Amino acid sequence: MADVFNATHATHAPRGRAPTVVRPKVRRTQEARSDEMKQRILAAAFEVLKERGIAGFTTPEVARRAGVSRGAQVHHFPSKHELVVAAMEHVFQLALAHGLELAKTAKQSNRPLEALIKDASAFYFSDYFYVGLDMLLAGGKDPALKDAAVQVVRNYRRPVEQTWLSVMRELGLPEAASEDLLLLTVSLVRGLGIRALWSPETERVAQLLSLWQAMVGAYIKSTGPLLHQPEPL
Repeated sequence: MADVFNATHATHAPRGRAPTVVRPKVRRTQEARSDEMKQRILAAAFEVLKERGIAGFTTPEVARRAGVSRGAQVHHFPSKHELVVAAMEHVFQLALAHGLELAKTAKQSNRPLEALIKDASAFYFSDYFYVGLDMLLAGGKDPALKDAAVQVVRNYRRPVEQTWLSVMRELGLPEAASEDLLLLTVSLVRGLGIRALWSPETERVAQLLSLWQAMVGAYIKSTGPLLHQPEPL
């Protein structure tokens, strides 16, 4: 009986060699396979948006890159609009997780302003922002697309910015000053990110952000809060 039991778990091997263990294959559930396909479609959709923009976006190209049939794609995303919005929500959710993590760890870094600039730069100099900007601009001809793009960006930035406000207040800045500095910093980085579309100047941008950090440091010092000012970038 013991030999019969063992035979179901291993094949006989030549003397001197360990038997080969036969492990049962783990089959993915239908739900897992469906989710994996959906993730492939979303990733392919964002790549097409990044390379071709809204004007050149086509669902057949997305299906081709994702390696799925048109029927499978339509099953998950019945319309072009739904696919575009879902792709944006997917990648913005990834960016949201990164931004929240950076904000939460900034309190222990003693360099909160540097971390804020890093977070804003990671977003406003990224393909996420540029694709979102393209959607907003295309909204002149497609109001529904514009509304969806605005909502996606707001859903991403609001939680991140609220977390940054909390960090600043906990580190000693008054609420009003925290809101002003956050808005000014984000607006500065966003403007530089847009300018980079036609005039990318990495070193110049770094200099300007370093200057801004020094200016904020002087302001914080003059107001006398407990916030520890980081060194320049």
